[in-house]
Amino acid sequence: MSASNPNPPPSSTASTPSTTPSANAPSPATQTPPPPAAPSTIPSATPQTAKPTADTNKEGASDFNQWNITEADEKGFKLSQLIKKLLKQGIAKAVPFEQKDVHILLNRVFKYYTCPPDKKGSSTGPPPPPPGSASATTSVTPPKSPAQSLLELQAPINICGDTHGQYNDLLRIFNSCGAPTKNQYLFLGDYIDRGRHSLEVIILLFALKLAVPKKVHLLRGNHELKAINKNYGFYGELKTRFRCGAGTNTGVAEGLYAHFNQVFSYMPLAAIVSKRILCMHGGISPHLRTLDDIRGIGLPLETAKSNPLACDLLWADPEKTANGFEPNKIRAISHIFGKKEVDDLCKRLDIDLIVRAHQVVEYGYAFFADRRLITVFSASRYQDELHNYAAVVIVNRMLELSFVQLKPEEFEKRREEQDKAGGANQEQVTANTN
Repeated sequence: MSASNPNPPPSSTASTPSTTPSANAPSPATQTPPPPAAPSTIPSATPQTAKPTADTNKEGASDFNQWNITEADEKGFKLSQLIKKLLKQGIAKAVPFEQKDVHILLNRVFKYYTCPPDKKGSSTGPPPPPPGSASATTSVTPPKSPAQSLLELQAPINICGDTHGQYNDLLRIFNSCGAPTKNQYLFLGDYIDRGRHSLEVIILLFALKLAVPKKVHLLRGNHELKAINKNYGFYGELKTRFRCGAGTNTGVAEGLYAHFNQVFSYMPLAAIVSKRILCMHGGISPHLRTLDDIRGIGLPLETAKSNPLACDLLWADPEKTANGFEPNKIRAISHIFGKKEVDDLCKRLDIDLIVRAHQVVEYGYAFFADRRLITVFSASRYQDELHNYAAVVIVNRMLELSFVQLKPEEFEKRREEQDKAGGANQEQVTANTN
């Protein structure tokens, strides 16, 4: 396929992922994309309502004791049982959650991000509270964070783009690409909003992060920003699913919403794989000169606009018509960038490839800048009119790339209708989404 047409060709048959040349090969333009693979889909079910067990304080309270988690609650929480329930084979459907269990999970994830283990396995954060103390399970105030903005990982690894509450697609990914307990995964953000099962997606991924921290790695996306997830589905899902009787117990939903966003603010913003592949949710930045610029981004990060580099890592988009870094007029935030900016950054950082998400891609992945940049999107049929594939980038130990694609339902029917109508516009390979 020529570099001018980054779309992988459509296919009506399933196939196993094929291998493309190494990411550290002299010329990424020699890579050839594989034919689409089409595992069967699992239909989603109507969400059920989860009942809360206790009320919490309103959104915005800074006291972590607001979650009212006792030692008995903490001891009764079974992480393995939660994961088993969420990974159970069958139809992907809403799972009832107790609000105290969600708070316990979030407390543990918060502690993991604010006190990450170093290479020797010891904790680098503040000393733990004495056993049996009230703060042993709930911190009074957030500690000063040594949270990492840049993850340093090693291949082999499976890289996933946006999942957007599509629990079914997340289960299909694990079924097609291997169990997350045995295979290493890097998710590039946007776990919530849009889809019907944001809670299942983010809770499962957080639970796996705790259970197998060396196998599951989670970057932050722009939808893990409070200004976005307040309006695009996640906040509404919390209010709908955590109700008491005929009325809505807004205190429970507000408390959970505040707790989730506190954890989101400590999530890493980028990852470097085997020192050769730079990954982020959005894109590159004029403020990115060295990897230390990313390491220097202070966490927690409450708003993207407070740090220009972080804003670009969460929001920026590639655009073949861009002349340098230009304002992103479609999103009204961050920048667009062109091929030259990708080439310059790869040379300056001595890397071979950039992998990002953030945009819908018709066949699940698309190339840019002579295949120096890959956009990957892992939520199939993101919008009814798109019927897009989901995809995963597979990086083996030799840094050779292959792709797994998950075909959406009715894809071939839609293609036949387009062919009858004169064919699709093959140049339109991505679509911006908030």
